[in-house]
Amino acid sequence: MQILFSRSAQRCIAALVALLILPTLSFAQGVTTLEAPAPATLQEAIAIEEAVAEAAVPQVLDPKVELNDLISMYNDSGKGALFLRRQNKGQLFYTVSTARVKVAADHPDWANFRTMAFEEAYLKAQAEYMKYLGVTVRAQALQSIKQDPTMPEFTREELGSTNKFEEILDKAVAVMGGKLDTMLNENGVDPEKFKALPMEKRKDLLRSAIEKRTITTASAELSGMIPVQTFEANNSEGRHEVAVAVVASPKFKSWVNALIANKGELRPNPRKAGGESVRNIIGSNPAALFQQFGIRRIYNEAGYPVLISYGQAGNAYTGTDYDERAEGREMALRHADAQAYANFAFLFKSHGMFSQEAGRKEIEKTIGIIEQQADGSTFSSKERSKQFISTLNQTINAKGRINNLPGVRKLTTWIYKHPEYNQEIVGVIYTWSPQSNKLAKDLKKAVITTKKTTTRKAKKHTSSNAVMGQEMMDVDDF
Repeated sequence: MQILFSRSAQRCIAALVALLILPTLSFAQGVTTLEAPAPATLQEAIAIEEAVAEAAVPQVLDPKVELNDLISMYNDSGKGALFLRRQNKGQLFYTVSTARVKVAADHPDWANFRTMAFEEAYLKAQAEYMKYLGVTVRAQALQSIKQDPTMPEFTREELGSTNKFEEILDKAVAVMGGKLDTMLNENGVDPEKFKALPMEKRKDLLRSAIEKRTITTASAELSGMIPVQTFEANNSEGRHEVAVAVVASPKFKSWVNALIANKGELRPNPRKAGGESVRNIIGSNPAALFQQFGIRRIYNEAGYPVLISYGQAGNAYTGTDYDERAEGREMALRHADAQAYANFAFLFKSHGMFSQEAGRKEIEKTIGIIEQQADGSTFSSKERSKQFISTLNQTINAKGRINNLPGVRKLTTWIYKHPEYNQEIVGVIYTWSPQSNKLAKDLKKAVITTKKTTTRKAKKHTSSNAVMGQEMMDVDDF
């Protein structure tokens, strides 16, 4: 959280320092006195007062600007730079998509809105991938001009119908005994002004319009696309912006296809062996886990690939009743479970469709207007208007499915109480590995092979609460 002063405000502060704070030195009888100069003119005094007022107003940061700066830093000097370099060589697809958390942090469901913002950013990234794999575009541009300079006129029938309407109105008022007047008064309408309203007729004298319409569609298989980093920025008003970076490559997609084809039976990678355990890599700091979204692939100490799937949801209950808080946690945990399981489905077998119809229209009109006054006279005028209309209809649909995947297990659950917003978030982590896959199959067959294993004492892992997620995947994975 930061509150910064604008550059203009900083300049004003500097001017005030020069005018009011820095003293002038005058020497009299060997004694040094410090005096602050008074404003020379009234205009100068007013300018100083306005500068003080401007400098005192804090400038609230735009979280989208902060988020873009963070993404730029990642793309310039982080792993994003390596992904971009590989993309330029035609080796992989890489993109970063953003989304806005729709409510401020004081909303009881802020944590759930935040989760949905990450989902939205990921869905936008999927749409970019669909369009990259193959896009269909239909475009149309149209200009139309219509001119008829003759002013509108009342017909005899229109004038006659007006007189007849007035007769009926007079009779209705008489019969109703003033009930119509009462009804008009209740709705804030003066009955006399209602009767005296002029009859009006309009006509387009000139209408010029230019329109462009674009229809964009795409559909593609999304299997093998995976998030590699998340970003988040906020301001002092509790407004948040999030982003998700995703990567897809032939190498990683082939790995996913091989996993499915071999039914999860994969060999370890000797080059990845000897590292830390999965629990040590993931850590147990809720503040760090709070920043994780989606699914990742890492390697355990034996060199086997391990899929890590994150899920989280907010507990909207903020009261003190223990039972209600516990029920809220349970519901949040179930939603987090569903999110974590969905990540596997999107990674292994998923398809998406993108459709967008965008229209932009500029309309310029000259309208002729004729009015009949209460005394029967007519008054004509012209009215000019310019209008811009922008329309957009967009649909992104992504579906994932995985059948009978053995070996998915819950690694841990966590609860995080946000230190600033007093919001409670419940999270869960699920894992899959060839080892857990084999164990699940053996359990199905009621054959359990026991092996002696040595347990390594886990090092305590702490992580600071950062606005960027934990780096878990290597660029050479793709």
